[in-house]
Amino acid sequence: MDPLEQARVFLDCFQTTANPDDPLPVWVPIYHLKQDEIEPAIIDWIRTYLDQFGCPQCILPLIIRTVLEEVLSNCKENPKSCGLNGQEYNTLQLNHEVILRVNQTCLGLLDNAKLNNLLAQLGTDQPDGAGGGGAIAPGPKVHFSRGLKHRRRTMEDRHVCLPDFNTLFRTNDTEPTAFYGVYDGHGGQEAASFAASHLHYYIAQSEHYPHDMEQAFRDGFLKTDQLFLEKCENHHLNSGSTAVACVHHTRSQRIDVAWVGDSQAILVRRNPGEGVYKPIVHPTHVASDPDERERIDREGGCVIPWNGQFRVSGQLAITRAIGNRFYKPYVTANPAVSLNQCTEDDLLLILASDGLWEGYNEYLTSMFVLYAIRKFPGKSRFVSVA
Repeated sequence: MDPLEQARVFLDCFQTTANPDDPLPVWVPIYHLKQDEIEPAIIDWIRTYLDQFGCPQCILPLIIRTVLEEVLSNCKENPKSCGLNGQEYNTLQLNHEVILRVNQTCLGLLDNAKLNNLLAQLGTDQPDGAGGGGAIAPGPKVHFSRGLKHRRRTMEDRHVCLPDFNTLFRTNDTEPTAFYGVYDGHGGQEAASFAASHLHYYIAQSEHYPHDMEQAFRDGFLKTDQLFLEKCENHHLNSGSTAVACVHHTRSQRIDVAWVGDSQAILVRRNPGEGVYKPIVHPTHVASDPDERERIDREGGCVIPWNGQFRVSGQLAITRAIGNRFYKPYVTANPAVSLNQCTEDDLLLILASDGLWEGYNEYLTSMFVLYAIRKFPGKSRFVSVA
């Protein structure tokens, strides 16, 4: 289907299934948000809400940008109606404003003239040098993602797939870019949720993006950690989250990855064999790593063996994470970075938390995904699996 047909199918579905009286259609945090924190949260709420109705990728960023500009404008003109209380926004009240605007926008697009005007932006809302004018034909989906809860009572992990990263955040990229992230939460879901909605935004906002990706990653990780620690102090939270984040420069086929903790990313090649995969995250940040133990010891912390495993202060197995305020500064959010130039033999990228790698090693995972791709031909573009 072309973008117009996809949009009409989605809008018909939205009109029949959306419940405007639902008081909480998406999860919102218990803490309030400052002015410079609301934009990524608004984008995350819109994207999460529209994903429930199968909003096609061709119009998703356009709707997000439309609603975002309306909400931010209303926050300036009528801040109290959007939940501003002193210096912070009440997340529940702000969320109600966002969902109301999304409903109004989507229902308004049932008007063919408004829909055509929105779709006309498909050829113009691209970075300089990223492509010519005219409508962009939708290509096959380039990522697959899935989150599964195992034995824990609640799902504390998050993942993010943004195949239109440059369009969504109006970055200075000279080519299309995509962002993928996996966040392994522990001690609660707050850290992973905050990172999943804010980390990519602060990477894109860094003055070093995209010409110095290593520093841009560092800026994004450290700012996300700093802001979340303020939430922890104010709301007595102690959750943390590992993170592995990837920016895919689609035209130049560059894969830039940053991580804290023990999640893993691997590049899988087209031809099976001993070199079928290449680990990108190395080393992982765990207390059994001698370099990490030495770093923590220099900073005045301690790593203690406990039940056959090294742990920071006898408790935490990872040595870098977002959050975990009682373990700072030893458990830092300063990421490691790997900048990679892909070749024609590199087929796909797999990002996953330790929950996958503890059950299946890199070789078995790579062979399984290659088998699945070859069993279903036509899906073998460069993909990312989160």
